[in-house]
Amino acid sequence: MDLGINTPSIKYEVALENLGQGRQPFMNAIREEKAKPRPSEAFIKYCEMRLAAIDEMLDELQPEDTDTIEKIINKSGEFFRA
Repeated sequence: MDLGINTPSIKYEVALENLGQGRQPFMNAIREEKAKPRPSEAFIKYCEMRLAAIDEMLDELQPEDTDTIEKIINKSGEFFRA
């Protein structure tokens, strides 16, 4: 069994980690926005929706979703930038 860095199972785990890390900026933004005297409910809702989308991807992503995994791992990918 090859457990090198480029194996599908390692890439899957890296993709999950990247998605998990992608949650942090939105959680921080919500916290900072709520601390303002007049927080923007629209911005908070936007951040919450992005978090929900990330959570859904975390729940639904499968190791055989290789194309999606490559997009997540590719930090310059337009689909998974924060």
